[in-house]
Amino acid sequence: MGFFGAKWEETANRLVEVVRPHVGAGEQLLGVVMASRPKFLASTPYAVGVTAERVVLVPVDRRLEAAGAPISIARGEITDASVWGWGGSVADFLSASAAAEIRFATATEKLRLLVLGGNLVENALAGPAQRSGLEALVEFLRAARPSQ
Repeated sequence: MGFFGAKWEETANRLVEVVRPHVGAGEQLLGVVMASRPKFLASTPYAVGVTAERVVLVPVDRRLEAAGAPISIARGEITDASVWGWGGSVADFLSASAAAEIRFATATEKLRLLVLGGNLVENALAGPAQRSGLEALVEFLRAARPSQ
């Protein structure tokens, strides 16, 4: 395992440590992924944990320590979702940043996440835990997205 492999393993372990306190006793953590939530001229990094029934987003600082209150979104709360522009509205698909974003919405909030992984080059840069966490997140959103 090279330098990047060791760093990704260390990152994955930190993400699990940050998310695990927000996972219920009967829940199993299916995956974790490092993501950033873009804002105008800034972004906030998040540790994103996926269970069978919900997604937990915990803001983190540059040392990968919790830096705010977690956001918990249950499967039934998802009202819309698109992954890299696919599955959402025409506006989602045509958006300049759609190819790089995972978007989902609840009745009260719209979330946009940038995540490393999902294509040949990014998968080569991402570690195994990042790739499997991304798979778990995409599968969760696919299953949670209401039929149109």
